[in-house]
Amino acid sequence: MQKYLNIKKKASLIKRLKIFLYNVVENDRSPSNHIYSIIAIFIVITSSITVFLLITPESEKLPPDLYKLLTDFEEITLIFFALEYLTRWWVISDFFEDYKEHLSKYKRKNIKAHLKSFWYALKVKLKWMVKPYSLIDLLAILPLFRPLRVYRILLILRIFKTLRYSSGIKSIFSALKEQWFIFLFSSLLIFLNIAVFSIIVYIYEYNAGNENFKNLLDAFYWGAITSFTVGYGDITPITSVGKVVASIMPFINTILISVLTAGISVSFINRLLELKEGEIKMRDLKNHIVICGYNETSEEILENIMNIGLDKEKPVVLITNYDKNDIGLNLSNYIIYKKGDFIKEEILLDVAVDKASDVVIVGEKMPPLTEKDIDARTTLAGMLIRSLNPTARLYVEVLLDEDAYIFKRRLGIKDVLIHGQVVGKIMFSSLLNPGATELIEAIIDNETGIKKLKAKQLGNFDTFKDVLLYLRQQNLTPIAVERNKKIILSPPDDFKILGTDYIFIIPQSEA
Repeated sequence: MQKYLNIKKKASLIKRLKIFLYNVVENDRSPSNHIYSIIAIFIVITSSITVFLLITPESEKLPPDLYKLLTDFEEITLIFFALEYLTRWWVISDFFEDYKEHLSKYKRKNIKAHLKSFWYALKVKLKWMVKPYSLIDLLAILPLFRPLRVYRILLILRIFKTLRYSSGIKSIFSALKEQWFIFLFSSLLIFLNIAVFSIIVYIYEYNAGNENFKNLLDAFYWGAITSFTVGYGDITPITSVGKVVASIMPFINTILISVLTAGISVSFINRLLELKEGEIKMRDLKNHIVICGYNETSEEILENIMNIGLDKEKPVVLITNYDKNDIGLNLSNYIIYKKGDFIKEEILLDVAVDKASDVVIVGEKMPPLTEKDIDARTTLAGMLIRSLNPTARLYVEVLLDEDAYIFKRRLGIKDVLIHGQVVGKIMFSSLLNPGATELIEAIIDNETGIKKLKAKQLGNFDTFKDVLLYLRQQNLTPIAVERNKKIILSPPDDFKILGTDYIFIIPQSEA
C-alpha cells in the first residue's frame, strides 16, 4: 500500500509540474501566461534585431566585442526557443493517460492493441506539431543546426513568434488603453509646446542673423532637445526672447512629461496587480468552479482544492463580500478572488458563471442578517445562477432545514447540505458505533480516501464482480456505482456495468 501511495505521490508531483508549465506557456487565461508572454515578446524582438544586425553586409564593421556579444545572445535565444518548444510539446497532452485510456477499450491487450494505443496517444502530439504557431516555433529553432543558418529566412521567421504571445500584447495595449485620454492629452500638449515655442524662437533668431537657425527643421530640432533637457549645445539662441523661451519651455514640458510617465506607470502597475490577483479575462473563463460566499464551509473547500492542486488543473473563482485581507486563508495564485455580492447578475457574469461547470453557494454570514435572511440570499443566488447556467452542477449549503425544500423540490438541486446537520449525523453515528468518525475521515481523506472514476477509464467490464476482481489486484476496493446521478451502494456481484457508470473506489489500508 505504501509503495502504491509513493508512486501516486510522485506521479502527482509530475502532474502538478506539467499543469504549472501548461498554465505558463499555453493557458492564456492564466496570469502566469500573461507575464511569460511579455518576457517572451521582449526576447523575440531583441533577438530579431540581433539577427538583422548579424546578417546585414555591414556586420563586418561591427566592433569585435559587440559581434561576440550578439552571437552569444543569438545562441542563448535559440536554446530558449528550443526549450520552449519541447515544453509545449510535453504539456499539450498527457501521452501516457491517452495511451492507457485507449488501451482500456481493448479486452485483449495484444501487440496490435498496444501499437494502436501508442499511435492514438502520439497522434495528439503530431496534430499539435502541424498547427501554424507550432510550425513557426519549429522553424525558429532549426538554426540550432549550423548548416541551416545559411538559409537566412529561417533566422528572420522568428519575428512571427510575436503572434503567439497575443495575451502579452493584449495586456500591454489594455494597460495603455486604460489611460488613453491622459496619453493623448499630454502628448498633444508636449507637441504643441515644442511647436509654438520653436516657431517663436525661430522667428526672432532668424531675423537676428543666428546662423544656427537656418530653417524650420533646425528650430524644431532645438525645441525637442531643449524640451527633453538634452541640450547638446550645437544650436543656441542669441536673442533675449530665445533665451527666455529656452528657460520656460523645459519647465513646462518636464511637468507634462511627468504626467505622461505617471499615467503609463499607473496603467502598468494596475495591470500587474490584476495579473497577480488573477482578474484577467474572467469573462473568458469556462468549465471552471465558482464558489459563492465565504464561511468555514467554503474555507474547507478551498483548502482541499489547494491541497490536491485542483486549482492548478482548472480555474477556481471565489466571490465574497469580504475583503481579501479579512479572509482567514492564504489563497493560491491560481484561485481568482472577486469582491462583490453574488446575488447580483453583473457580478456573476463578471466571473462567467454562465460557462462554469460547478457552482458552490454557501451561507455567507453578514451582520445584521438572520439565518432566514442568509438562506433567502442563497435561494436568490441559486435561482439566478440556474437561470444563467441551467447545465452547471449546483451545490448549496443552507442554514435552516425548511429552506432545503426549496432547492430540492422547486429548483431540482440534489446536492443540498444543511449546515450542522451532516456533522450532527456523524457524531450521532459515532455514539452508536464508536470509531465511525475515524472511518468517515479516512474515506473522505484527499490522499488516501474515496475516488470517483468513470468505468470506461478502468477498462471494459460486464459485471460489478469483474470490477471488484480487477481493482483488488491494484490494491483498490470498489464500494459504489453512480448511474444517472443515483448512488448504488455495494451492488451485487451480477450487477451489470455500463460505460457511462462511475465507480467509487478506496485504496486498501495496510494491515
